[in-house]
Amino acid sequence: MKYEKYLIKKDKLDLLSSLKSLDKKLLNEKFKEFGVDNIYELRDFIIEDFEFCLESSKDNQFTKMYFERLINHENTEWMSAYEQDIEMLLVFVYKNGDYYSYYIPTEIKEIINKLLGSMTPEEKFNLENAADTPIVKDLKGLLETLTNDDLKNIGSLLHVNSLSNKRKKELVDIIYNALTDKDKLTDVIERFIDKEFNLLKDLMNNKGTIQNNDISMEIYHFLYMAGIVFLFKRDNKFYISMPDDVYNTMKKIDLKQIHKIIDENTRVYNLVRSMVELYGVISYDELGYYYSLYYSNGEELDFPNNALLFCERADNIDIIHTQHNMYFIHKFLQQRDLAPVLDDIISRQKIIKKKTIKLNELLKYADYKYYEETESKNELKKYLNKKHITKDIIEVIIKILSDMYRLGNSFVGPSIEMLQDYGVEVTKKNLQEILDHLTEIYNNTRIWVNNGWTPIEMRLNYKDTKK
Repeated sequence: MKYEKYLIKKDKLDLLSSLKSLDKKLLNEKFKEFGVDNIYELRDFIIEDFEFCLESSKDNQFTKMYFERLINHENTEWMSAYEQDIEMLLVFVYKNGDYYSYYIPTEIKEIINKLLGSMTPEEKFNLENAADTPIVKDLKGLLETLTNDDLKNIGSLLHVNSLSNKRKKELVDIIYNALTDKDKLTDVIERFIDKEFNLLKDLMNNKGTIQNNDISMEIYHFLYMAGIVFLFKRDNKFYISMPDDVYNTMKKIDLKQIHKIIDENTRVYNLVRSMVELYGVISYDELGYYYSLYYSNGEELDFPNNALLFCERADNIDIIHTQHNMYFIHKFLQQRDLAPVLDDIISRQKIIKKKTIKLNELLKYADYKYYEETESKNELKKYLNKKHITKDIIEVIIKILSDMYRLGNSFVGPSIEMLQDYGVEVTKKNLQEILDHLTEIYNNTRIWVNNGWTPIEMRLNYKDTKK
């Protein structure tokens, strides 16, 4: 086959952008061949036709072998694509140095991965980090497989002191004794939040072992780090298992008596996680104030002592100390180039009081995928939809804009490049219209340096926001 006819310059990997890179004469030929009127209908036809064809052959082992090879040889010198796939615009050919290579557009690759039963990110992570052995229930034997540093880390979480100069055998004995001590285990459980506690109950109801390939690492990580569970895989199945001696000690603990503590822990965890997403920074003193504000009937509540311990486990939170206070900050602000933004936010903590929102709205921010729906964002969604950007891509764009703009207006410019990366065509003709949409979104975004106030709210209510 002569590839020159289908040769393109590799740039963006989505199907629409790939089609736009084709020779215009070839593109018109494909319109007629496939019975479509424009490039958007062509894209939709290719996806729908490919899904239909795969449905009839999805159980064919040779089909799966072909697509595995197609993905494995992508962007290499091995031209594994059939001529028919090139002609049907399922793969795109480009010049890669001295030879021809091909790539698979993003949408087509997603369909192939579903056919091949590709793992979710959680499943892949779990299986890669589990021991490929039969499930071991012997606690001492498992501890002996760990390094001295691993054992010391477990000891730290179990509040065991004076481990620095201990030898391996001594460490194993000390950690074994701690993990089979009812009081030590109770102390650890009292630092759980609800998802960890629910996992513990599942384990206790299933003789200490559960199988779940797609469980989030966030759920079992603390139990794993504390030596309460170990990870195994057999025949591509992921197991979380509690050693027998730990399981038998756990049976002596009345978990029902710990529910209230878990509820308190979870409330604080979700509160600080949400507030860090909304405000970027919150001080320890403020956290106690808002805990009472949201969860009491006008009375001051005692802040749970375990708050620092489990907040350190939140994947979006870092803790920093200053001379006069301690702050929970969004990890994104720890990037070196954002140091001025962090300094600005902290310096304005006493100048601008936080924009308070209802608790049910605030807790939505505990989900890192959440963004606040606004009229300006919905208008941009309508605009992008008219430009034939897919719904999934539109959601990604809106979330990125929401995250970028909370840092300040310096990100309005770079967001143009981001839109182009996601297949949005930006020209002199539509540039001002796009900028108008972006400006409206920024003006209605809750800005970290404004302590959660939007730029419009700041202009209207600034006098009311001063302490």
